[in-house]
Amino acid sequence: MFDGCRKAIRYAMFTANLLILFGGFVVFAIGIWTLADKSFMERLLGSNLYVSSGAILIATGLIAVIIAFLGCMGALKEIKCMLLTFFIILLMIFITMLVGGILGFVFRNEVEEHMHTQMLKTVKQYMNDTPVTEAWDAVQTKFECCGIRPGGDTSYLPYKIWMDMNQNFRMKGPQVPSSCCKSKTVVLQCQRNPSPETTWTSECYEKLKAFVKDHANVMGGVGVGIACVMILGMILSCALFLMIGI
Repeated sequence: MFDGCRKAIRYAMFTANLLILFGGFVVFAIGIWTLADKSFMERLLGSNLYVSSGAILIATGLIAVIIAFLGCMGALKEIKCMLLTFFIILLMIFITMLVGGILGFVFRNEVEEHMHTQMLKTVKQYMNDTPVTEAWDAVQTKFECCGIRPGGDTSYLPYKIWMDMNQNFRMKGPQVPSSCCKSKTVVLQCQRNPSPETTWTSECYEKLKAFVKDHANVMGGVGVGIACVMILGMILSCALFLMIGI
């Protein structure tokens, strides 16, 4: 019965490590997905917490893949020193990944507080600051939106913020950035006389906020989920370590 129990724990640990291996790849992919969007995130979000959580998930995902292999070998060969090493490293990864997942959830709750203020601030810097200009163009093109409302007035057309707050856009010249236009064929008409027919009328703040919150939910959920699988791996490695040699 004892041998049967040990064998069951060994194969359960092997299965848990396969899950950790798969989870490591998923976490790494999500981290890359997060950092791939940072070109326009960092300048408009007003916080680097989002990007930091992505970097943490990339690092821990890579390490988890490597350590999962160590755990599989330790389980199949029943090598005590390998199991102990696996447990210690997995514990450190668990703590780091849990922090990364929590950062994702925390950032989700800070989005509204910082983003609106930061986006309004950067409207004035458009065409005067290259990273800000590129960030706004990327957001407006990606989300098919234009501008931002300065307050809670829903009757205010978001694209008017460019004329109201940026000296590069005036009534006698271009009134909105070209990235606000629905197609290249209507750019001239769109910039000189913005209208719902030629110009995106959705607010960029609302679209970016929804995108970031969904992104953060995925990061947080995956990070915490894989951390829970790691707990199972640690428990099984301890049990198998104590059974070897008995």
